[in-house]
Amino acid sequence: MIFSSLTFVIFFAIVVGAMVVMKDERRKQWFLTIASFVFYGWWNWWFLLLIIGSSVWSFEFGRLLAKATDGHHRKRLLAISVAFDLGALAYFKYTNFFIQSFAEAFGVSAPILDILLPAGISFFVFQTMSYVIDVYRGHIPVCEDRLKFFLFVAFFPQLVAGPIVRAVELLPQLDNPIRIRRDNVVWGSQVFIFGLVQKTLIADSVAGFVDPVFKDPALYDAATLWLGLFAYTVQIFCDFSGYSLMAIGTAKILGFDLVENFRMPYLSRSITEFWRRWHMSLSFWQRDYLYISLGGNRKGKWRTDFNLVATMVLGGLWHGAGWNFVLWGTAHGLALMAHKHWSARVRPAERFQGMAGYVYSAGAWVVTLLFVMALWIPFRAQSFEITAVYFQGLFEAEGVRWLKPQVLLLVAGVAVWHLAYASRLPHGLPAQNPFAWRPLFLLGAMVFLVVMFAPLDASPFIYFQF
Repeated sequence: MIFSSLTFVIFFAIVVGAMVVMKDERRKQWFLTIASFVFYGWWNWWFLLLIIGSSVWSFEFGRLLAKATDGHHRKRLLAISVAFDLGALAYFKYTNFFIQSFAEAFGVSAPILDILLPAGISFFVFQTMSYVIDVYRGHIPVCEDRLKFFLFVAFFPQLVAGPIVRAVELLPQLDNPIRIRRDNVVWGSQVFIFGLVQKTLIADSVAGFVDPVFKDPALYDAATLWLGLFAYTVQIFCDFSGYSLMAIGTAKILGFDLVENFRMPYLSRSITEFWRRWHMSLSFWQRDYLYISLGGNRKGKWRTDFNLVATMVLGGLWHGAGWNFVLWGTAHGLALMAHKHWSARVRPAERFQGMAGYVYSAGAWVVTLLFVMALWIPFRAQSFEITAVYFQGLFEAEGVRWLKPQVLLLVAGVAVWHLAYASRLPHGLPAQNPFAWRPLFLLGAMVFLVVMFAPLDASPFIYFQF
């Protein structure tokens, strides 16, 4: 069930209607939990066994950890719980990757197992893992209400592609009455439609240009490959940011607040800043549960560098079971390490003043954007061979042979979007109505654009595959 489909609109209308009609809070929680299972089971009902099993497992281990007092016993409980979650993730997502890598390394043949990747497994596994770890660390009290915990894990707006919601953020909200309020509906509807425009009008339109270029880059000249790279840079942002906004808007209509997931990352002037703006819920999750668990910056400079790179390598693998994702994560990790050392020696705010400061900022922005764009190539390409061909083709000077003017307009539109955001909304989505100055006009204009210009077939969100 895709947010941009008519099926979801009908489904969500039923959920909102039920929340309005029902008066008993416990029934609302039951209905919302069942509705979330229906939403997830729409792809494959068998996957419900996985998410229910993961929820039961994490709930019970959270209770065991809360009761345990012996330090060694608590560590064993945590290890068993995390091993179960990571084992399920490894089986469904990485089994064939490990088999193929082993076969290629030793020159033997190996079968490809018929394993269907459950939608959103990477997201809800991280969610349940973080809950158990937080209980172990004493950051949150254990949840004693199974129904609320099931709703926390399965809450449908963020279930399939995030934002990754932690227990400390959502569980306390489940203690409050579920109310459909006018101001939440207005705010949430506008954010949802804003995301819908990003997804359908921009990301899906650009996809028709991006897909053939990345499928066989050898067919296209340098100018077209550069345009294809710019287009994919726009597509992945608008696709994933669009989903996040639609999830945030949907949850807000129901009275829940989800965390911000994007803060105009292409405005970043360093790779560190980029990862503070891009997929923020994942970036902070990696920091708190991977980087810190590995030792963070507490064990010397060399160990800090290793922890930083290892965290990003694992983050690359989280995105997909392929060596191209390992390359992507490793390169980002090395860049973060290099920027950390650079920042320790050069402080732009102190050493660059006036015009020199502006020049430095502009140069830093260009370098950061080009680096991020270049690494989208292995992220999007299907193999190292396609990645190599694409990089080589970027620097072959020929005329444009295959071009869609709409792509240039969309790329320019997103650039203006970023600049306008930087000047008017520098701190992300505001707490109040983001477009209160003319909400009806904005809503009408967005709906008109979607209806008139969006592709007829709603395509799955890019991050569904992760």
